[in-house]
Amino acid sequence: MDFTLSESQVMLRDAARAFFKKEFPPSRLRKVEASGLSEFLPLYRQMGELGFLGIAIPEQYGGAGGGWLEVALFNEEAGRALVPLLHVSSAILAGQAVLTMGSETQKPELLAGLTGGETIIAPAYLEDGSGPRSPELTTVASVRGDRVLLSGAKRFVEAFEVASCFLVAARDESGAARLFLVPRESPGLRHREWLLQSLDRVAHLTLDGVAVPRGAALPGDWDAWLLAVDGAKIALAAYAVGAAQAALDMAIAYSKMRVQFDRPIGSFQTLQHRLADAAMQVEQARTLVHYAAWLRQERGSCREETAMAKLLAGNACRQATYAATLTHGGYGFMEEQDIQLYFRRAKLLEHRLESPETQREIILPEEAHGS
Repeated sequence: MDFTLSESQVMLRDAARAFFKKEFPPSRLRKVEASGLSEFLPLYRQMGELGFLGIAIPEQYGGAGGGWLEVALFNEEAGRALVPLLHVSSAILAGQAVLTMGSETQKPELLAGLTGGETIIAPAYLEDGSGPRSPELTTVASVRGDRVLLSGAKRFVEAFEVASCFLVAARDESGAARLFLVPRESPGLRHREWLLQSLDRVAHLTLDGVAVPRGAALPGDWDAWLLAVDGAKIALAAYAVGAAQAALDMAIAYSKMRVQFDRPIGSFQTLQHRLADAAMQVEQARTLVHYAAWLRQERGSCREETAMAKLLAGNACRQATYAATLTHGGYGFMEEQDIQLYFRRAKLLEHRLESPETQREIILPEEAHGS
């Protein structure tokens, strides 16, 4: 493959970088932390108007018809600015689920809203003791006439506060794992909110006989859902690379400015080695993310390579933000400093959607350990 970016890809990257630099400085991120995602919604809809939310959605459904490398390039810029990950959970994860699993009746209406930023679908798939790949669900869907009743609980649902509806994973009466669209105001749907270290809000949902029409089910199978998860992992990995690069850039700039013992601290070999090691990890992760995105575009599926990219990018982000924070010294942990915004999110990014342990299991399944 040729890693050289095309003219249109460079334009997309530069446009996203300029947009976020102007519209989403750290001061605006702090407002979102204080007020929640409702503060972010006007900018999110601007992202939809500019076509950023529909990069991987075909033009026939209102998207830009771009490829996965374009998705990666955009998300790297989103990571640089620490843009809230609403677009990954709604436009990419839920959007790809609708695209690959939805009926021809569901796709036009739902995808147009998702790519424009007017509709926000919050995936609700995690349960106690199970990950996003597991079809072993305790939430059940029972058919009652022309309705389906959903009963169970979901954990760590992102974007509850602004969601139009939820994409709930449940086991039907045949035992198959299915996805159902559940409106936000459905009777029997209760929630409890939690605040993460990043100051993002997540919700635990309880569904007590929530009734939805039969047509609320996405007809696609569980393998199609896993394909959507892998697409979101490419976006998350690229986001982590962008966040790591931004942290490194901040550390390098600070090391040139901060003087100790009558010389810039960037001249100290220990600091140079630490930042150089982090820079190599970030570049390795970027290359692997681009490779996984290219494979996804060419083959349609690249489960192991996507897992490798997610694992390496998450680790690179954690290491780079740690090195950058140490470069700032004690100042790096102060709320007034921007570097702590990256440090607080690094570990969560590494575990978001799927944990590092899950990625290792995908790369080398347990049954292969003894062979």
